[in-house]
Amino acid sequence: MSKSTTKVKAKEQTKAPVQPTPKTKRPYHRHIIEEEAKSIYPEKIDLRLKQILFALEAEKAQGIYVSYLPNIHYLTNFSGSSAHLFILQDEIHFITDDRYEEQIKHELYALPNLKTHITRDLWNYVIEAGFLNKVDTIAFEADRLSYYESVETRNKLRPVKFKPTPALVEPFTQSKSPEEIAYIRKACEISEAVFKEILEFIKPGMSEHDVAVEIAYRGRLLGAEDDAFEIIVTSGERGALVHGAPTNKRIRKGDIVLMDYGFKVHGFCSDITRTICVGDKPTKYQKTVYAMLRNAEVKAINSILPAVNGKYLDMVARKIINEAGLGAYFQHSLGHGIGLAEHENPVITFRQDDQIVPEDSVIAIEPGVYLPDKFGMRVEDDVLVTANGPVWLTNAPDELLSVL
Repeated sequence: MSKSTTKVKAKEQTKAPVQPTPKTKRPYHRHIIEEEAKSIYPEKIDLRLKQILFALEAEKAQGIYVSYLPNIHYLTNFSGSSAHLFILQDEIHFITDDRYEEQIKHELYALPNLKTHITRDLWNYVIEAGFLNKVDTIAFEADRLSYYESVETRNKLRPVKFKPTPALVEPFTQSKSPEEIAYIRKACEISEAVFKEILEFIKPGMSEHDVAVEIAYRGRLLGAEDDAFEIIVTSGERGALVHGAPTNKRIRKGDIVLMDYGFKVHGFCSDITRTICVGDKPTKYQKTVYAMLRNAEVKAINSILPAVNGKYLDMVARKIINEAGLGAYFQHSLGHGIGLAEHENPVITFRQDDQIVPEDSVIAIEPGVYLPDKFGMRVEDDVLVTANGPVWLTNAPDELLSVL
């Protein structure tokens, strides 16, 4: 496949939109001949495309319709809220609406044989454009389309066969390009810097909500474009809520405070959890629990190499927590992948044995225990997977910190 895109013809650049007629044309139909892409083109994109095409051969499909926006972003660099991607054997068709007509001129990667289209009437446009005319079977992301959408689309595309292929694209986006890793690394740096600032800010009498707002605010000041997810701040007995949303509860002297947050840089996420004691020194038992969790985290992370099974990593940490007699209070999986979404595959869990950790993926490891009516603790860091071992992108304190 050639790696050049079609140049814009001056005549077609100034052509007015076709006026709709009652029979054949639809509003907002307009084919756009592609501009030269301005974004840096990571070499990893070519590998992803080759892997997808190879997988399609096994599925006996001549192309795939990609509807999940994060997957479209991974393949094209498009960051908007509306897009559709058709990857065929000899060309790629990107479709969005007129809100993003200018944006894509500068944002899209220079994909091989890329053709871009502008429309608000997707399937009627696809049928009229005819680029599926020579396709016998096209795959689709069955885990991303609803049953209704898939049935309706199948009916519209007949006689083209619409074949469900769940999770065909995701295995090839888990391994990140150097450019993507740099964005994640920056998001991690911001998260670490915010934690240091929060240590100077937090004190008894503040509400959990106060702390969550301050985390978000300081992240923006340091260059984050958004929160990676809804920030979690719990204190005291509310720490037993694994994913407790911050409330107006006041932090009391001696409360254990759990903060789980992350930021986005160029769409890519960080995800860390920090646990501290506020207003007093932690008890001996609290120190012991934190030290045990930190040990479980470190042992699991030091076991990370490319192709390791996520279930094995979970076992490494869970064994330590079980031996401490707290296994019943560690209800969730050990970790997950990070990228454009804060939770991606591979999942690091005892519940699945098919989650293989690829080289150049970024994963979060987050052991925790949640003791009803007492407190909750979690330690979470982000790690880059390399052939030479794990690279820590964040690093929690080895001891339970107290803010006096």
